[in-house]
Amino acid sequence: MGGDGARRVEELRRAFEGGFLQEDTYRAALAALGREAAKEVAVDERGVAAGRDVRDNTIVTGDHVVIAGQGAMVVVGEAEIPMPAVDRETALGRYLQHVIGRNRYLHLQGIRSGGRLVQIELDRIYVRLRATQQRLVEAEERWLAAEATLAPGEGQRVRGLRQGGEAHLVTETVTVTVEEALAAHMRLVVLGDPGSGKTTLLRYLTLLYARDLAEATAVVQSKLAAEPARLPILLPMRQVAGYLQKYADESVEGHVRLLEFLVRSLGEERIHVPADFFDEWLGSGRAALLLDGLDEVADPDLRRRVARVVERFTLAYPDCRYVVTSRIVGYSGAARLGEGYAVTTVRDFSLADVREFLTQWHRMLAVAQMGGSESAEGYAAAQTQQLVEAITGNERIRELAINPLMLTVIAMVHRDRVKLPDRRAELYAEAVDVLLGKWEEAKGVQEPAILPEQPFETNDKRLLLEHVALAMHEAGQKEIDAGELEALLATLFDAITGERRASESAVARFLAVIQERTGLLVARGEGVYAFSHLTFQEYLVARAVAGRDDYVAYTLGHTADPWWREVILLSAGYLSTQSKERTARLIRAIADQAQEPEPYHNLVLAAECLRDVGGSRVETELEQRIQRQLHTELETATIRERFGPFRVTVGPKMTSMLLKINHRYPLFRVFRQLLGIKGPTGIGYRSVVSRRIAAAIALVRINGQNYWTMPYGEPNWIMIPAGEFWIGKDNLVHRLHLATYLISPVPITNTQYYRFTQATGHSAPIFWDDDRPPKEQESHPVVGIDWSDAIAYCRWLSHVTNKVICLPSEAQWEKAARGDQDKRKYPWGNENAPNRCNYRDLRLLSTTPVGVFPSGASPYGCLDMAGNVYEWTRSIWGKTYEKPDFGYPYDPFDGRENLDVDETVLRVIRGGSFGSDSEYIACAHRERPKPDHRNDGLGFRVVCLVL
Repeated sequence: MGGDGARRVEELRRAFEGGFLQEDTYRAALAALGREAAKEVAVDERGVAAGRDVRDNTIVTGDHVVIAGQGAMVVVGEAEIPMPAVDRETALGRYLQHVIGRNRYLHLQGIRSGGRLVQIELDRIYVRLRATQQRLVEAEERWLAAEATLAPGEGQRVRGLRQGGEAHLVTETVTVTVEEALAAHMRLVVLGDPGSGKTTLLRYLTLLYARDLAEATAVVQSKLAAEPARLPILLPMRQVAGYLQKYADESVEGHVRLLEFLVRSLGEERIHVPADFFDEWLGSGRAALLLDGLDEVADPDLRRRVARVVERFTLAYPDCRYVVTSRIVGYSGAARLGEGYAVTTVRDFSLADVREFLTQWHRMLAVAQMGGSESAEGYAAAQTQQLVEAITGNERIRELAINPLMLTVIAMVHRDRVKLPDRRAELYAEAVDVLLGKWEEAKGVQEPAILPEQPFETNDKRLLLEHVALAMHEAGQKEIDAGELEALLATLFDAITGERRASESAVARFLAVIQERTGLLVARGEGVYAFSHLTFQEYLVARAVAGRDDYVAYTLGHTADPWWREVILLSAGYLSTQSKERTARLIRAIADQAQEPEPYHNLVLAAECLRDVGGSRVETELEQRIQRQLHTELETATIRERFGPFRVTVGPKMTSMLLKINHRYPLFRVFRQLLGIKGPTGIGYRSVVSRRIAAAIALVRINGQNYWTMPYGEPNWIMIPAGEFWIGKDNLVHRLHLATYLISPVPITNTQYYRFTQATGHSAPIFWDDDRPPKEQESHPVVGIDWSDAIAYCRWLSHVTNKVICLPSEAQWEKAARGDQDKRKYPWGNENAPNRCNYRDLRLLSTTPVGVFPSGASPYGCLDMAGNVYEWTRSIWGKTYEKPDFGYPYDPFDGRENLDVDETVLRVIRGGSFGSDSEYIACAHRERPKPDHRNDGLGFRVVCLVL
């Protein structure tokens, strides 16, 4: 069919995607094109087609095969790039051909047709990413528009926060699609975990922008709702960093240096454009700068330097679009971008996303290997369903599958495994074996010999790649020059062949096999190689490190470096498949290491290693020890901050005193600055709180929390003894006697509530995806539930435990918070201490794991009774906001605890939330929403009656 046929296929595809063709018509047209090419064909080892049509819907040109059917299209070889709107011979035409060619395909790694890797169109399998971002809003909008965490009276107070005519501004976290984030921000940083789809996102954007110019189809506007006709410029930050290292003088760096790199890198790939080619596009604001992998600049000083160059480039061309990606752990300190860059964080796949991806994946795979027949479609559907069931039926596999890269690995391994491994290290091991051809080896499939005189099998190939990966990682690089790679491999082969000429020949054959048949190590342009994904490099490094005699000492030398974090986790995971004793030695050493870059760093890293390993792979004593150490840290109410080489530990009383001295004596401000006290919230306290949150999350993920007991998540009760206490405030305060009862030490968490929804089928809270708690919020209070949801939970827990469990009355709640000795304002006393709870002044702007503020405990040891979330009680207020139907003195028998009232009666909530100021977190403060009220700052705790 030649180039004209390929263009016709592209035109059909665009018409189908644009909604101008029905699917049946589209398929019939593709089949007709296949019959039109009715020639004798055969596909040789190189994937080159000649002769008669293989199937009705196989479309052939001289150097590639397009197999289409059932809504899928796969390519073996390279198809011609359609460019109806641009002359191919112009500089723009050459550039767009290069950009489209580099980004149009997703290789199906480990899947071959005719001996060559199969490719699919990226935009056919791409699953739209969702992300979270923070936006700045007026406090009135934040709380009044959504009735968020503030009850009506508190909302009135917020409206009074204007001073000097200026609005009080706060930030809030929202979930958006990438399209929405692009529409809202011309300068965007996209953060995400390894394998979360950041690079694929930039490739997708690059492809759409390039096709928009080459084909004049307005595809950017239709798919992204973004501005059309921008020139895409995709730059890996690690390459930019390598270029900058050639220049010692940073004072002259600016946009010119980045332009020099851009033109030179194109020239190295034989894409020749004039030196001023980009000037017009940039100067007129018609370019999209897509900057990938800021975190992949391993050296922190060099990363800071790259960040400053990006900022200067942004200032030089302020009207262009900018998207920068980074792993979360690499985007901190001086590497963060100013100049108006908004930050968004990629969310994990939902179960619907997983199904969508697997449907497309299996459809493409089936078409590649079976042709575009209906039997291929049936096979693909069956495979998708089987894998989805395997994912949803295993909690650990499901946790892995919500990451796009891990889902790809799972899909690849599933082709050859009856049962999927449920640990990351084992999945990567299987995936690398698949890519290196282990399963084809077992089936007797032959590949070109690397060493003609002796066998060279999967294990041999992997060992060589481990050496390569380790050398690259130690150098802090994701790419390696071809000459450097060949020299390293030749040295490794010398130990096998004993002769340099034989080694050089083996290197050439090895690289050909690895690149062409596995897709694991690939060429990234002229004279440069890289692993297909950084995580594969990290896994191979992990195996190399685990094989060292000094693996513990070597690992400890890298624990503070974010570049090595994934390697350390994967090393522990791999070791656990080999030796319990070696695994335990590593994790114990990490936990016991004295030096750490920030509070709790080593314990959190050790706990994360345990999570990757799995409790059954190490001694129970070690897991319990890490749990105890984390408990001890979380239960100690201290602020820890570095001061030179020393660590300063300051208790809550000392913190309060220091803050008072700071305001009274100017000289102390110097001391305050030396200590790094950054504001009225204490000695770097927000930073410490974030680390305490990380520690709490780590503890829950290794099943170490001590606030509830499985299998039902029943609270580990705190007894509140019978007797009198002070209830109320101001002139309404009075003594009230209550019988003995038990109360949960913390609000009910997402983990506990999930047990209830799983057991009963009760609807999930409004903020959960796929009816599951948000990732890493398992130990946060459950929110997004109304009063009837809380009542339903109590009835279920009563049934399964055979106890009388209910919401607390507001009197029971207040006694647990205030104690029985005095009229204290807060659970800890009368002074407002900013480090004792999660409320507005701390500006965390969201819930925190339960129990991370031990200094805010009540006299009975109850936690989170001030701030974090408001809590439902069983007490009722009445029908009007302004005046309660049930006043003080408190009488539990006057109907205020009657559950059989209608939905118009307001209920009492207590405790304040993360959005509340100090007056609203007081023990005696009362609020009164409707019983069907749900928001992100309202949860509950429960009591157990002693009969």
